[in-house]
Amino acid sequence: MTPLLQVDNLSVAFPTQTGEVAAVRDVSFNIPASGALGLVGESGSGKSATALAILRLLPPQARVRGAVRFSSEDLLSLPEDFMRRVRGARISMIFQEPMTALNPVMRVGKQVEEAVLAHERVSKSEARQRTMDALRDVAIPDPEQRARDYPHQLSGGQRQRVMIAMALVNRPQLLIADEPTTALDVTIQAQILELLQSLREKYKLAMLFISHDLGVISRVADQVAVMYAGEIVEMGPVARIFSDAQHAYTRGLISAIPTLKTDRSQPLRTVERQIPLAGAATLREVSPGHWVRAGQ
Repeated sequence: MTPLLQVDNLSVAFPTQTGEVAAVRDVSFNIPASGALGLVGESGSGKSATALAILRLLPPQARVRGAVRFSSEDLLSLPEDFMRRVRGARISMIFQEPMTALNPVMRVGKQVEEAVLAHERVSKSEARQRTMDALRDVAIPDPEQRARDYPHQLSGGQRQRVMIAMALVNRPQLLIADEPTTALDVTIQAQILELLQSLREKYKLAMLFISHDLGVISRVADQVAVMYAGEIVEMGPVARIFSDAQHAYTRGLISAIPTLKTDRSQPLRTVERQIPLAGAATLREVSPGHWVRAGQ
């Protein structure tokens, strides 16, 4: 079966005064329809650059190579007007900080309505009805009132729910969530993760979930790809990665997760840095569906 999203040897580089700097190197992964892949790694590992490259939202100076196929269409070669029809309609994205993603001087209901009107030829009354349905879907209390609010009048959790409503109002096939819970406290974080999981099941969504936290990834993803220094160093089913991590960086991430048994008198474990191997970032299969960076 052809994957919904197929990323092959994706590389992203940025020009500097001393030459190109690689942000992403030969990244490959697939996401089937209704599947969920977690992309995990520390800040600067290339996670967000990968997501922005998929949607062609990187700055013009970025050099992108490889292939990104969505429903067998190569997104990197589509004309820009066709790509605009994909973004927000067939593929949607949730960003980390909704306060910077939402328009501060526009009522939130109007912003969700605009997402509908930008992609579908419907009346304003139809767009408003779909907005109310979307706000109810994400459990916004009193959606009629909240739709009239401005972003600063909502809590952080409510703003993120509005962003999710905006992302899903056009019923996309794929949702990209870029650290959508990082700015929230742990209680609200858990609620948002539960909401995303329930909406994924309800609408049969495929999802690319980006996080620096393997614990968060384990709650929402079927598969996990671990990124380090712009490369995927290990990839496989979530349970297999937790039980039998093969790469030293993956094991370091797992050991750094605090638990209820963690001795608070001791410093948290850190992940020792490694110099990436030279050459192409090839993976070898160590067990069915479980891949690790060659040479590790």
